[in-house]
Amino acid sequence: MRRKFSLFFHLWRNLLDYPLRQFFRWQRKGLHIKNEAKDALFTCLPEPDHTQAQATAGRLLKEYHLEALYSSSTMDNYCENLYYLEMLESALTILKPSLPDRIAAADIGSTHWFYVQALYAALKWWQYPAGREVALSGYERDAYRVYANFHSRYDHALAHINNLPGVEYKPYAFMIQSSAFDIITHFFPFIFLPDHLEWGLLPWQFNPSELLNTAWLSLKPGGLLIIANQGKEEHQTQLELLNRAGITVNASFPFSSPFYHYDIPRFVCVACREHDHHLPG
Repeated sequence: MRRKFSLFFHLWRNLLDYPLRQFFRWQRKGLHIKNEAKDALFTCLPEPDHTQAQATAGRLLKEYHLEALYSSSTMDNYCENLYYLEMLESALTILKPSLPDRIAAADIGSTHWFYVQALYAALKWWQYPAGREVALSGYERDAYRVYANFHSRYDHALAHINNLPGVEYKPYAFMIQSSAFDIITHFFPFIFLPDHLEWGLLPWQFNPSELLNTAWLSLKPGGLLIIANQGKEEHQTQLELLNRAGITVNASFPFSSPFYHYDIPRFVCVACREHDHHLPG
């Protein structure tokens, strides 16, 4: 009964709130992320996690040129980015793709894009010391949701981007762009309708199978689709959706890191579009 009431509440709230956000498209200048000293990173971790986290963080800082992020981020956000970077590095290392010198990438459902620095760093520097040229677009259907500080998701995303070259935040839903991208990432897509509604979206916007097909058809031959899920049930359902879409999963693994703790376990799956083919309808 409580679950039905919750769904009913979110449904009617979204029917009112979502159109208003799209109409007003709230943005406010002046949002800057205050830097916090990083001296106390990982001090709460027991051994051997503390030593491992320090060593890995030092390597990632050097190999992926995170100096700008280190000097312009909160401790929490820096650790989040380290987490995402290690997750992306793990996925790429397992698959060992041959990435081009110039890479076009899309991130679907970017919210306020707190992890954009990690995503950009992975694309630019993974096994490429000279640094690739990166064109990265983040797509967010609900970009004008306003947070407690009266700044929108859009405002927060721009602050996190912090003038990264070739990076653009796009405040609308991802659409098919035939064979346009070398890599598409999708972190924690809504696989179940209650989650979709709880995060403020409209019921007829919920179609995870269609969104999956849209992403797959937007990859170049040889392109990678990287998806992260939370919880075993969501991950298993994700794998079933991929299977029904005719998409072969090349790697699937649980992921955890001392950099950041999530109460619900995380899982990653990676698929390579090895040849051009049409998906079943």
